[in-house]
Amino acid sequence: MNNKYQICIIGAGVVGLAIARKLSKYYKNILVVEKESSFGRHISSRNSEVIHSGFYYPTGSLKAELCYAGNKLLYEFCDRYSINYKNCGKLIVIHDSQDLEKLEKLKKQSESNGIKGVKILSKEESVKIESRVKCLYSLWIPSSGIVDSHGLMSKLENLSISNGVDFAYNNELKSIQKKGNKYKLFFEDAHIYSDIVINCGGLWSSEISKKNNLNKYEIGFYKGDYYKSKNIRNLNCLIYPLPESRSLGVHSVLNLNGEVSFGPNIYQVDSIDYTITNQYKGQYLEEIRKYIDVDDNDIFEDFSGIRPKIGDIHTFNDFVIKNEKESENFINLIGIDSPGLTSSLAIANYVHSIIL
Repeated sequence: MNNKYQICIIGAGVVGLAIARKLSKYYKNILVVEKESSFGRHISSRNSEVIHSGFYYPTGSLKAELCYAGNKLLYEFCDRYSINYKNCGKLIVIHDSQDLEKLEKLKKQSESNGIKGVKILSKEESVKIESRVKCLYSLWIPSSGIVDSHGLMSKLENLSISNGVDFAYNNELKSIQKKGNKYKLFFEDAHIYSDIVINCGGLWSSEISKKNNLNKYEIGFYKGDYYKSKNIRNLNCLIYPLPESRSLGVHSVLNLNGEVSFGPNIYQVDSIDYTITNQYKGQYLEEIRKYIDVDDNDIFEDFSGIRPKIGDIHTFNDFVIKNEKESENFINLIGIDSPGLTSSLAIANYVHSIIL
């Protein structure tokens, strides 16, 4: 680790890595600093690994625009660099004709956000895609998929290193001082100067912002658990319920080996703890059985993740990606929850565009 950099990126999750790779094409003196021993130890590796299409989010929002753009960029990146993925599509299912209006609203939202090929399907049409699905109608989103997030992050790191980016793992940021038009960043046993600081701190992003006296963001920690199936394998597509105001609901989670999990639920926690217990199993079985048959003893605890959310989780909260006016060339990325993985390459392009 040198003493002076053009750019310091705090956080080596998928978004920080994508930004490093993008900016390394234009800047030659970049540092990525990460408090953990390797990349993607939190949000980026504890999620559903879904490639979203971008239809959930209000037209014109950063989430809608960056997810839509990121979807295409991510598939192209995976093809170019042989990252494992599957463009399996997604069914959003309903079981009551009174909910058909909600499906139609989601379809219109999809079209407004530019997403192609979205269709409302009957039960008969739905089971042709996945024979085990239970529904009255469904919304088919063909551009959704799944991706090997670890493989993606590894490639982004390797490309960044090839372009001359320095990585400093096991280095936790302690404080920040503004020195003229530069920033002085203090770590346990060292300090550096940087012209530009990009805060990709994920669960710790609001705390990092506060270290630069920007105290306007408050993040809540929202945990979600995942349960794995012993017997259900090789679903042809993702299966989701109608989204709730708080979350996308307990849905099927596919991996590239054909294994199937279900999750996440959502509940607020005060600290970072990934312990998962059996307390929600009954609720999970009830939710899962609405769209696929599962035995009582078929699911078991898999893993949990924690998402950073700004404000009231019952209302829409957009990504915050800002070059802060109060502190020029300190770029905050706050509340990067879903669809952060899908949006990561588009977020990198956006950050490049707002550097002064």
